[in-house]
Amino acid sequence: MPETALIISATAPVPVDNGKRVVLHGLLEYLVGRLGPENVHYAIVDSPGHARPDFPGVAHRLDRPNAVRQLATLARRVPTDRSYTVQEAMFGSSFLRGQIHDLIAWLRPDIEVYDTLRLGQHAPQAPRGRRRILYLDDLFSVRYERMLTVGEQGDVDINPLGEFAANVPGPLRSLIRHRAVYRPVLRMERDRIRRAEARVVGGFDASLLVNIDEVHRLRRISGNDSVRVVHGMLPPVTRPDRSPAEPPELVFLGRLNIPHNDDAICSFIRAAMGELVHRHPHIRLRIIGKDPSDALLGLVAQHAPNIVLEGFVQNLDSVFACAAVSLAPLRFGSGVKIKMLDALARGVPTLATTVSVEGVPVAPEGENGCFVEDDLTRWPDLVDEMIEPTHNTQLSKAAVEFFESVYGREVVTAQYDGIFGLGGPVTAAP
Repeated sequence: MPETALIISATAPVPVDNGKRVVLHGLLEYLVGRLGPENVHYAIVDSPGHARPDFPGVAHRLDRPNAVRQLATLARRVPTDRSYTVQEAMFGSSFLRGQIHDLIAWLRPDIEVYDTLRLGQHAPQAPRGRRRILYLDDLFSVRYERMLTVGEQGDVDINPLGEFAANVPGPLRSLIRHRAVYRPVLRMERDRIRRAEARVVGGFDASLLVNIDEVHRLRRISGNDSVRVVHGMLPPVTRPDRSPAEPPELVFLGRLNIPHNDDAICSFIRAAMGELVHRHPHIRLRIIGKDPSDALLGLVAQHAPNIVLEGFVQNLDSVFACAAVSLAPLRFGSGVKIKMLDALARGVPTLATTVSVEGVPVAPEGENGCFVEDDLTRWPDLVDEMIEPTHNTQLSKAAVEFFESVYGREVVTAQYDGIFGLGGPVTAAP
């Protein structure tokens, strides 16, 4: 009898439009290929009435705790348990736990995958599958620490919730935007989630992080060697025939309502865009992403027409084909930045900060198609070097070779085989 698998998440695996969905969709695609779509179940914690997205496997919907249940859990648990986090409280109701336990008791899956701490807290002691996996994404304790550090500089207006805001009751959402509130809350959550991250891994056969540096960190903190790195399985790409535009085009990709993305592109524009326009009056920066902040809108207006804010773009082939350089100027954040890998996979030379390439084993001086420099005022010099046509072609080739050797689908499939204890030929997912 074939094995069965269950993934439990508050995020649908489609559309594959951010780093988290790249990993979730890759895990789903892999399991469907190994076990067959009828044996792979995906349970989404969602509000009633939302349409079910189309993806392979068997879909289930679990009712998300409403605001009353969220606030009740927050009031009951957070003041009395110093290792319990606000993130867990938003999904911590016994109502949701009962749904998860009932689903597992009914399905009795051989493989269980829980998406982050907030759902991993509900994994029942029994029944228990052959393999129980916790997908941590990245270390939120590191993310919060960096947000606090950057916030101390006073030059960034941080929305600390980012995309997680959809999981937070409206009154709390408004309150947390105030600097006097979110900084002490972030400090509290940083300390709590650090303890929770170290504690929770002992209850799972493997805990997955996308950043190898964070894997070593959590192994050290928890004393547990079951923490492993997981690479996102990017959807297959047809590499465009690159023909970098003239005047040169730079591209930045990312959801703009995420604090580290908003800060990154605003910081780049402030530090480097003026000098780049002085050197190349017709240079163009294309910003691909939804939900820009007021600060970003103001900066774009100051540098029009050299900056174009394009919103969400479904097919990036033409963008990558024309781009001379992809920009990744993050000053804080955690995990591996999937959009940067997407650019390298398509042969687009990349200019990044140290934070942007954490966990990605690129050489900093361009050997792998990527230059790394934290001083954004130096980026105009590097852009000059990278847009030179012959050098740009060399960087493009190096980027593709690097990506295939570390993040190619065959390499990632072998990694997943080890994580799940599966093997054999992969069948084509529908």
